[in-house]
Amino acid sequence: MVALNGKFREYRLDNGLYVALQETPTKTIAGRLRVKYGSLHEREGEEGLAHFLEHTLMTGGTKKYSPEQTDRIRGNLGYINAFTGLDRTFIPMDILPEDIDQYLDFVSDAAFNPRFDSARIEQERRIVLREIADEKSAPSFKDNQEYQKALLGGYPSTYFVLGEESVVEGAKLEDLKRFHSRGYNANNMDLILVGNLPRNIKAQIEKYFGDKPTGENTAFQFPLAKDLEQRAVFHRPAPELYNADNSQASSAQITLGFLVPPETSEDYAALQILSIILGGDANSRLFQSIRQKKGLAYGIQSGYDGSFNRGMMHVSAGVPSVKQNESIDAIFEEMARLKRKPVTAREINRIRKSGRYGIAKHFETNEGHVFSIERKKDVGITPEIVMHNWNKVTPKKLQEVAQRYLPKRDGKYVLMIRDPLKA
Repeated sequence: MVALNGKFREYRLDNGLYVALQETPTKTIAGRLRVKYGSLHEREGEEGLAHFLEHTLMTGGTKKYSPEQTDRIRGNLGYINAFTGLDRTFIPMDILPEDIDQYLDFVSDAAFNPRFDSARIEQERRIVLREIADEKSAPSFKDNQEYQKALLGGYPSTYFVLGEESVVEGAKLEDLKRFHSRGYNANNMDLILVGNLPRNIKAQIEKYFGDKPTGENTAFQFPLAKDLEQRAVFHRPAPELYNADNSQASSAQITLGFLVPPETSEDYAALQILSIILGGDANSRLFQSIRQKKGLAYGIQSGYDGSFNRGMMHVSAGVPSVKQNESIDAIFEEMARLKRKPVTAREINRIRKSGRYGIAKHFETNEGHVFSIERKKDVGITPEIVMHNWNKVTPKKLQEVAQRYLPKRDGKYVLMIRDPLKA
């Protein structure tokens, strides 16, 4: 099995910047600068500043480069962008080796010395407001918000990263500068580079990052999510799903979610495998039963997400509106079957082989290596650990986990039904 290169180099500069470097036999370099400072670091009245700041960093120029020069630099690099997360801001890239010096020069100056050009700030303000409007204009936006709130309450991962329109509209230059100063420091950043690295890469990193100021590490600590206290069922109208040619063939969207342990728990591997067996691919229980045998859905899937110190499993499908209850009953019946009867060793072995394929495919790209280095640093999980734990999962263990966490029809879960035939 292709594995994470355990010999990848990791070290810190004197100012605290974490650096990870891995060489691969490729013709490109991928990586990203991660700042441990995102939307969850916003204080009251700052909702949206992290996202707004991220936009201005990439387009507003730097101490060294004007906005126009910044545009040309970004246009000459293979790929460079930025996006805001809950607890981090990311500046990913994918470039040719010949451009590594230009990238390090630009990204260090953009992160530490943004120019905050007033014209570009106003331009990005309009763009950010448009992005928020597009998100909130999605027909399912309010329903998704309601679903997440019912499932996780006020847990930090439900925070709306894009921000509030009123805050973005009223944000002043001083607000952006103040927000930037609290989190953009070397001790609060990771730089991960993978690919065809030059021999003097460490000297180049020192040249562009070594003189940058250190500061407070603001890494966000996610609390352990609370258990779901009760069942919640929402039946909401979804007129955009209405089939005007044949109303009785209109499809309703159903999403069923429930809480399970996070990725740091001892049941993590079993939950991953259980999710795949339940609805992870075309050989899954839900796909074979609800699509192939009953014809109640074209597509149906389940997933497990154990990040941010909370675990969630979900099942989602488009089903006939007139048969939504039959479809929901069928989902719970498949979960009940997993509780009653152990899966076969053959089913588990199929998932293990699929996992080996996924890891091998993952490591055919530099981005895959970047992600794996991040995972090892953040939560101590490597592909080797994943497969080791998957290999320990037995049919008995899987049945025990199914019995412990899969809900009954009258159990604790959140069900959102978006129905085109509901008035």
